[in-house]
Amino acid sequence: MQVLWDLRKKLRCAQVIDSISDSKAIAQQVIHLFNAGDSQNQNTVLLFVDNKETEENDYMQFNSVQENLIQNIKQSNISANTPVVIILNCLRKKNKTGKEELMLCTSLSKEEQDNFNAKHTEVARGHDRHKEFHGFNIMQRNFSQTYITEACANLKPLKTKKRPRNAQILSFLALINSYAPGSYLTETLCLEFLDKKNQISGHPTLEKQMGAFADLLVIYSTCAGGAKSKDRCIRTAHPMIADECLSLLTDAGVTLSDTATKLLSTLCPQTVQPYLVKIIKQLLKKRETGLPKDGKEEKRNFSKLIQDIKEKENESMCVGLFRHAAKKFPQDPFIPQALARFYYIELSDYERAAFWAKTAIQKEPNNSFIRDTLGQVYKNQLKNRNLAKPSKNILQIAKQAFKAFEEEAETAERELEPGMREDGVTKISTVFNYRGLFGYIQVANTIFYRLTYVNPEWSKVLRQETNSHSLIHSEKCGKHQSLLSSLRHRIEDKCKFFETFLIYSNKNDPRYTWTDTEDCYKTYIREEEHFCRSFAGLLSTLSHITSVSDLEQITEQWREIHMNSPTESDAQNYILANIILSQKSANSEILRTVPELQDILQKLWERPNKNRSPEFYLLVLLLFWPDGAKKTGNTLDLKVCVQYMRESYERTYQKYLRFRYLVPLFFLGNGGGLQRLVHQIKFTSLLADEHETPGMEGLQRIEGEIRNHKVFALRGRDQIEVSPHNPASVYNTDLVSFYLGFTIRGPVAYNIRYVKKCKLLYS
Repeated sequence: MQVLWDLRKKLRCAQVIDSISDSKAIAQQVIHLFNAGDSQNQNTVLLFVDNKETEENDYMQFNSVQENLIQNIKQSNISANTPVVIILNCLRKKNKTGKEELMLCTSLSKEEQDNFNAKHTEVARGHDRHKEFHGFNIMQRNFSQTYITEACANLKPLKTKKRPRNAQILSFLALINSYAPGSYLTETLCLEFLDKKNQISGHPTLEKQMGAFADLLVIYSTCAGGAKSKDRCIRTAHPMIADECLSLLTDAGVTLSDTATKLLSTLCPQTVQPYLVKIIKQLLKKRETGLPKDGKEEKRNFSKLIQDIKEKENESMCVGLFRHAAKKFPQDPFIPQALARFYYIELSDYERAAFWAKTAIQKEPNNSFIRDTLGQVYKNQLKNRNLAKPSKNILQIAKQAFKAFEEEAETAERELEPGMREDGVTKISTVFNYRGLFGYIQVANTIFYRLTYVNPEWSKVLRQETNSHSLIHSEKCGKHQSLLSSLRHRIEDKCKFFETFLIYSNKNDPRYTWTDTEDCYKTYIREEEHFCRSFAGLLSTLSHITSVSDLEQITEQWREIHMNSPTESDAQNYILANIILSQKSANSEILRTVPELQDILQKLWERPNKNRSPEFYLLVLLLFWPDGAKKTGNTLDLKVCVQYMRESYERTYQKYLRFRYLVPLFFLGNGGGLQRLVHQIKFTSLLADEHETPGMEGLQRIEGEIRNHKVFALRGRDQIEVSPHNPASVYNTDLVSFYLGFTIRGPVAYNIRYVKKCKLLYS
């Protein structure tokens, strides 16, 4: 906010709070503010996106705002020499990890301290009640805990039972402001609670009824000039004061669970205001990022309030609070979901955990993320060492886990743009939920280990190397025959999905997503070079196969398959195997020339096929991209190819990859023949993030042009549209140059540079 204030005269500053729910409307407002009603008065908008409700997918949700802004700028046909918008994206993090390179700390510099002291003298002269300006005084005293203790001294002594209602209001405010900073209660709600039995005559003000506690509170209006109680809110003067009040209450024997339960019982009538629902859900289910012992950030298992109640009181108090909230909000699926997680994570009570997980599903059956919890219950039950060892017990729970994860995966498939309604606000998920598919793989890994521990012969049954009816019969597992006979095939399909999903795209997926998938494939399929069977698998070979002879063997195997198979997929894999081999050995005797590989593609192109894969068009672009220095006899219409490739991508992968970062699989280099193609593994370190890539040695800069916010590669008479890697680089109509990369969606322009500007720099 200070940055916005400092730049308010230079830029058009605006703030939006938790705005992801309506990113299209925000984009339209930004364009209107940029033009300010007149295209001659354009000026950059500095947009502060304040995400007070930080969720798992904040970065991907933020991409939704960015995508809508880019789309609206294109549709408005804006051509400007300055940026249309600069976004400050604020993600709040309460816990300090100490690992950041720059930490904003609660400590004043000497200059700041002197300024505060001077201002304090001025305030003291002009205001009799300056001692109650706690927000200012806390900063002026450099966030002194001594000041906080003195300010809250009038709370002592506190009563545990029969506390006056104003003291209870203070405890409610302390709870919500400590665990959900910035929260508030309306003045109307507080007045109704204070005068529950209509015994107070004369309708005294809230300040008067709060008595000495009023000094620790701030009462403010949500509307300009608002004076009515329905427009006024109340909160503690500072989160540090809220923390101190809670500490004093705890010392006096007023527990956190008691305060939270009373808040639910007394302040939540049959119809609860949306703002209060939001606060309570944040208290109960908002999981924060913390720093565990290994030094790596990860999500806490539960909200900070639940964690503190568990540690300072006991688990039963957490359960009681969850159950009370579930009764108070019977339509909400997230509270029973959180309770299910508590039962299986903290109490290992899988029966009750499954009950509450199913309850959550009943309340919102079309939400795949809600469904995930039931699968996690069974998966963790399988991992529990106290699970009875008989094979039939293991398979029975595995069957339930597989069913839960498959139903989750089916629900995720139907969520083209999954909308999760909460408090009347629709949030659009920008990610495909693959947890069901991955959970299936994890369960498969677990039961292989557990069953082979009971009897090593189970490994042959699970891999379908033998029917072994005698083992199944002796272990009394006959009713699981169908599961055992189909498991290997189902695992193969799911592993293939992740192979494609993780090689074509990236969104900082946990490392174990790949390793668990790889382990599962090795365990059940038992193929030494198991990830060379698909197009995506071939793309990854350079990361784990270094021997030229091994790559030649793979290429020869695909040649044999291609010669005996008419399918396009086998032809594609043979062509790609040659390209991969060329990256390691340009002089290999078994390599086919570019014209020979082009002939294969040309013959396939001439066949009528409306459902070709993006991989086919990728190969066409790689082998037929025009070479300015060399003319080839084989030509195809690459403009049409690019169009077909994008349509094919939307049919095949858009639903799964959505806003994930598409990895450039190859770049266009300076060499000749197949050596003109450069595999992305050579630039892994430079492509570790999604930002503009710097100059990369060995790559060819392509001449291009920007028209109507679109980028075109200029190759002779050809003008081929390519996607900009950084859309912010596309802001003017001009000649440009860039590196050319190829993703599974099509050609992409990296490191866009305006030609005229370059000439000025080098002159």
